[in-house]
Amino acid sequence: MAHDASTLRLRRYGRAISRHWHSAAFRITLNYGLLAILTTLILLLFIYAQVVGVLRTQLSNQIGHAEQRLVGMFDAGGISAVIDAIDLAIADELDGGEDLYLLTDGDGRKLAGNVAAMVAHPGHAGLFETNVVLRGEQVGGYFKLRAFPDGQVLLIGHEVGRIDRVTDMILQAIGAAVALALVLVVLGAYVFRREFERRVGALRTTARRIGPGQLSLRVPHAHGSDEFSHLNHDVNAMLDRIEHLMTGVRHVSDTIAHDLRTPLMRMQGRLRSVQHSGASRAELRDAVDGVTEEIDRLNTLLGKLLQISELEAGVRRKTFGPRRLDLIAADVVDLYSALAEDRRVTLALRADRQAIVQGDAELLANACANLIDNALKYAHDTVQVRVEAGGEEVILTVEDDGPGIPQENTLRLGERFYRPDTTQEGLGLGLASVKAIVSLHGGGLAFSAGAGGTGLMVRLGFPKPASG
Repeated sequence: MAHDASTLRLRRYGRAISRHWHSAAFRITLNYGLLAILTTLILLLFIYAQVVGVLRTQLSNQIGHAEQRLVGMFDAGGISAVIDAIDLAIADELDGGEDLYLLTDGDGRKLAGNVAAMVAHPGHAGLFETNVVLRGEQVGGYFKLRAFPDGQVLLIGHEVGRIDRVTDMILQAIGAAVALALVLVVLGAYVFRREFERRVGALRTTARRIGPGQLSLRVPHAHGSDEFSHLNHDVNAMLDRIEHLMTGVRHVSDTIAHDLRTPLMRMQGRLRSVQHSGASRAELRDAVDGVTEEIDRLNTLLGKLLQISELEAGVRRKTFGPRRLDLIAADVVDLYSALAEDRRVTLALRADRQAIVQGDAELLANACANLIDNALKYAHDTVQVRVEAGGEEVILTVEDDGPGIPQENTLRLGERFYRPDTTQEGLGLGLASVKAIVSLHGGGLAFSAGAGGTGLMVRLGFPKPASG
């Protein structure tokens, strides 16, 4: 039973480690933490090497000074003075506690010093490290050899115990710092993963619930202005746009189904009315003409929808070039002048010269024609067309003095198949086409009441092309 419980705990720990390791946030935090630890470790090792180097330099200087002092005593009082100085240094525990001396004669017999014998000699001059016998034990140290003219040899050095203690302390501190850093990195990676999972979890939950079709859901608002707050805001804006588009698609689908069903039923009725064998040629001709008219209307509807789809997809952008909107508006006004006279409406144009925009001339003329056509349908006496090239935009304005549209209904202008006055002929796609054209050109579309508070004013703003 105990073995099974241990196995179960190991498996549980293994699954927990695997779950954390498969988290991108955990791995990224851990990797950057380990990189920081590695960088710090390299810096600490560099500091360690510098400290050890400084200690060894100090030790070399100390041995050199002792050597110079003993050489000076030899010059002043001979070998006996050197022996007395060594004995004095050994007797002084404060100065000679870590100092090592061995003075031998030409035959290798010990004359003075606290070192019994040298274990090994490297065979070169200068500072070297070796072991000596001190009080019956081998100790390590740094040494120098000095030969006197009478054949005596002086071994002078210093124990490495102090350096070893300092280096051990530094290495222990480095090890403790690295171990603590590892613990903090793992703990920080875990905490960061939990926080990251909490912040991303709201996005994942919302995405899973939106998938089946709950488009009204939104990511909960996050307090603050960090990256996640901006991400939540952007995702919610995207969801608002998607919901609006899906609502538009459903509306368009329903409207298309209705607009197709009605003419199809009329065509079916006309054909069935002449299906009997006794139908006259005149009845057959009327039925064919009626069916042809309905088919033409359907072709117009589908062509408008196809054009709007192409505009929204940006297919026509490749034909863009510098176009004079003032000349395009003048041509369209001239085209509609006869229709305006028939309806006893004054169609006037006021345009700035050289009103240049980057766009497609045919599409710009189409947008202008749609606006003028709509204005003539509702105007009482006057339709004003203005083209202004001031500021950063080229503005096309079409204003009529008709009954106007309630402010709350202007928000729906530009929707496909929306007609504020269903008594007027039309498909409800004119302003939708204008909206798509303006959007393709990077411009803006706005609706407001006319100058006198009556009628409708439609404003199209196009950015001016970049100079040069």
